[in-house]
Amino acid sequence: MEAAVRWSPHSTAERRRFLLVDVAESSLTLNEVNADLKPGPLSFQPISSRRKLPPFGAFAWSPVQESLVALGHVSGNASVVDLSNEKPRTEQLLTFKTKQQRKCNSVALSSQNWLAVALDKTRSDVCLNIYDVGSEVQEPVRRLCPAELVSSVRFFPSQPQEVVATAQRSFIRLYDLRDRSSGSGNRNLQAPTRNINNIAIDPLDENYFASSGSTGDPSVTVWDKRWIAQSSSGSQANGAVFNFSPAVEVVGLTTVWSLRYSGVRRGRLALCASTGEIKVMDMMDANTSPLHTSDYLPSNPYGGGSWQSNRYVSRVRKVQEPIRQRANKGHDDGTRAVAFDWAQETSPESEQSMLILRSSREVEVHQMPLLDTHVNVNARQDLSTVRNDVAVLESKPQMGTDQSATNLEQSTAEPTDPVNNTESSDTLGKHGGLDGVSSVETSHIQKLLAPANVAEERCRRGYGLDCEKNMKVIAGDWYLERLWEIVGRFHDQAADNGMVHAGLDLSYVGVADIWSESAGNLAKRRSPSRKTQVDDAIIGLNNDHELPAFEGERTEFPEHRQLCLAACGWIFTTDTLEAECQELIERGKYYLSIVQAVLHGYIHIALNLLRTLIRSKTIPNIGLGALLASDTINEEQREMCQWMAADTSDPGLKALLTFLITGDWRDVMKTHYLHLGYRVALGLKYLNDTELSGFMQTETARVIRNGDLEGILLTGLGERSLELFQTYLTRSADLQTVVLASAFTNPRYVDDVRWEMWRETYFDQLQSWRCFHERARFTVMHARLCRKGLVGMKDEKGKVSRLGSYLSSSSPSSPAAPVTLKCNHCQAPLARAQSSLAPLHPATPSTENPRTSGTTPMPTTTGHSPTKIQGALAANSGTVCLRCGRHMPRCALCNLWLGTPTTFPSLSSFPPSSTARPSMKKSPSGISTPSLRDGDINPEDEDDEDEGFPAAIGAGKEPAAGMQASQSFPPPSRGKTGKRGGRKGRERTVSLDHFLCFCTKCGHGFHAEHARLWFQGRRGGHQGAGPGGRVGDDGTGEAGEGKIMCPVPGCRCCCGLGS
Repeated sequence: MEAAVRWSPHSTAERRRFLLVDVAESSLTLNEVNADLKPGPLSFQPISSRRKLPPFGAFAWSPVQESLVALGHVSGNASVVDLSNEKPRTEQLLTFKTKQQRKCNSVALSSQNWLAVALDKTRSDVCLNIYDVGSEVQEPVRRLCPAELVSSVRFFPSQPQEVVATAQRSFIRLYDLRDRSSGSGNRNLQAPTRNINNIAIDPLDENYFASSGSTGDPSVTVWDKRWIAQSSSGSQANGAVFNFSPAVEVVGLTTVWSLRYSGVRRGRLALCASTGEIKVMDMMDANTSPLHTSDYLPSNPYGGGSWQSNRYVSRVRKVQEPIRQRANKGHDDGTRAVAFDWAQETSPESEQSMLILRSSREVEVHQMPLLDTHVNVNARQDLSTVRNDVAVLESKPQMGTDQSATNLEQSTAEPTDPVNNTESSDTLGKHGGLDGVSSVETSHIQKLLAPANVAEERCRRGYGLDCEKNMKVIAGDWYLERLWEIVGRFHDQAADNGMVHAGLDLSYVGVADIWSESAGNLAKRRSPSRKTQVDDAIIGLNNDHELPAFEGERTEFPEHRQLCLAACGWIFTTDTLEAECQELIERGKYYLSIVQAVLHGYIHIALNLLRTLIRSKTIPNIGLGALLASDTINEEQREMCQWMAADTSDPGLKALLTFLITGDWRDVMKTHYLHLGYRVALGLKYLNDTELSGFMQTETARVIRNGDLEGILLTGLGERSLELFQTYLTRSADLQTVVLASAFTNPRYVDDVRWEMWRETYFDQLQSWRCFHERARFTVMHARLCRKGLVGMKDEKGKVSRLGSYLSSSSPSSPAAPVTLKCNHCQAPLARAQSSLAPLHPATPSTENPRTSGTTPMPTTTGHSPTKIQGALAANSGTVCLRCGRHMPRCALCNLWLGTPTTFPSLSSFPPSSTARPSMKKSPSGISTPSLRDGDINPEDEDDEDEGFPAAIGAGKEPAAGMQASQSFPPPSRGKTGKRGGRKGRERTVSLDHFLCFCTKCGHGFHAEHARLWFQGRRGGHQGAGPGGRVGDDGTGEAGEGKIMCPVPGCRCCCGLGS
């Protein structure tokens, strides 16, 4: 320690004082600040000083009397200096002498004027003396640590009878001076450590104190006094809460010179190193209890484990950088920080001042914020920052006068890059941005929000149930690419009942389950009339697919191995192998394509690929061809392969060289050069049955424990895959991928409540992103996926059987309806199936009979007022939320409640257009409106009925929730219809006339017929009457021009743009 600075604990707002201690010059100077503490050089004036003192190396300022300073001299004596100028100079020194001269390492003063003196080791004397400064007797009142070197000592501020000291360069020890036995060899309250210098106690929480390492060891340990007491009873904890090693940047011989707690903010510790570095660490206690060991917690591939304590470091700041290079050794330019201290006062900006002493003895002031800036992003991607005030930064693009609505739609319709923000940067720079923030900062904030936008951007780009499209959306993410590659292979193999034999469906079953003959819940996979076993189905599938005979290790289950190889993507023909290798070359995996050929046993294909790549100078010629063409290699060649494998970073080349060195694929399996699919295939080819079973069990347990998505190859998409997905979800929070991947088998093959919860949570995310079309598309595609393959399967006698036909529409395992209506206020479904929800509205009946197919229960009118009767009718009609009592929105055109009969004639009530079937048309703005063209009949009507679309438009067996088809108008006439028209098409037209549509931008709702007439007009045909037109004398509607703007006054949304 060269010098020190200490802020006076007796300073007030009118009198700010601090002490400068110069060890080199053996002087003390008490100074007073002239002005406010502002960042920069400090203006001060000396009040009193003491110079030419005996050489000392330790000091302590009295917490009770500002004028008293204790000094520890190099001779071992301790003295108390009075800095006041009121007394004569002869009364300014009080000395406590030691028996044997030795260095005094540390001194401390308590609030009771007790002085602790820590000394170097000697055999015939104690090394920790406690004196009473106020007593006339200069003998120690307590003698501690006999023949033990004491490096540092401190009194606890609120417990002046308790002392913490470091002894023997190996222990930190607690003493209670009221206990006479504490100095007689009692070693109960101590902990082993090498950090035995510069003890500092947090005055706001005296349970915590810190210590630093010796010379050349820049380590810092934070202790808990309570833990030291607990560790004495035999526990493994030694009392250390944090151990920072190194605590500062190491530049040459680096030592921590001083530690100081803030005194204003609890848990804030600052340290100064010999290199001039000053660092501030904020430590906090979490509100939650520490995590306990659990099998469901993922392991950290980079090492480490879960927290064993609820204490953590919230933030680390560097106040001063270390002096890394000097122009001339031994020369100091005066800028290096040698000491610091906290000022015990705060500024109006909630900042605490820090005094920094330079080697030139200049004092500077730095401000440290007491409150951390908190950042939060809500579900609508609004960024809010909180420190003193709340600031909300929200991107608000505005439409300029020089840009038409069409150009705006075109500029925002393209998908954006969530990381680089390449497409939208120009648009935001010209037409929008954050309030008060420039376009450059806008782009920076959007990059900061990119991780939160990844899932939303993937959803808008079509991340769903199409595996090939998903691989394009997540291109570059290797783990997700492997996942969708495996899921896509399972899906292709299951197409056209490819994994069904004799009524048993083995679709999406993993390799480990095929090998162990465990396909999960067979009741969901087997036809009720069949009793086919899994092993019989495996043998039958080999015959159905005409798989060749197994070639490899001797086994009793060749059919099992061959079907597992097919699930791994094993290639059984040379033509397919060459195409696969060529695809790997196009993807830049040159050596992996050679490994693919060698792995399948086709050396001549590998040599041809290698020759082509070398001639095209794609890869260098390293003599690999000669090694592949040789039957054996000598020791020199084997050694050459070893150093080549050590120098290369290509995993394919490493695997190939490993195989050439040993000639055994088992050694390649032990490494992770190849992904799991290759290693499983190698195990199927070269391990015996017992080894293969152990390998499958070990790898399956590993992938489930680590949440490795590639492990879907082993677990399949069955019951065990949910355990893997649960671990992956804990590790990455990628709920979107988990829901999409598990949707291929839930609830068709797997019935697990976790997937239902994950799906509903993902739907809530889609709702917050306003991805209504994406959610409806996923629901419809999932319904198709669940119903595909349930019909049309033939048994051995040729009779068509319905596998899983017991899954009726009312079964809990059947997929949900593609379209549901939810309350815009509380997000509760309006479906009558949710009638068990407790009603919170007085007009809503507390109990209600469940709706049955084809009937609507009407409330009784006896003893009820008309208001209650109307409320009950509305509740039973599905237009009022049973939970909060809010009504459905009104139609923006007719102003009637959506879901109630309209007052305008139905479109299909006019005979000339009764045969037309309107199709749902989506405008660029996001509104879905039915368009109608004469004679336009959708050829997929029957398919739609099978796939659940009628339920979405209110034409199925049961009306959709909240949608009421009007019964106030006569049915359409039974006149002559088109070729594919008829009653069925006219009924669907009637249903679509009163269907609901909403603009996803402004949120206003319409009856579908009214929206079509408003936005499309009446274009040359008999298309009915409604808002915006009138009915002619002959019953036909007059022609009119469609509109673009929303009909709601004051709303400037272009709902009908492009319709």
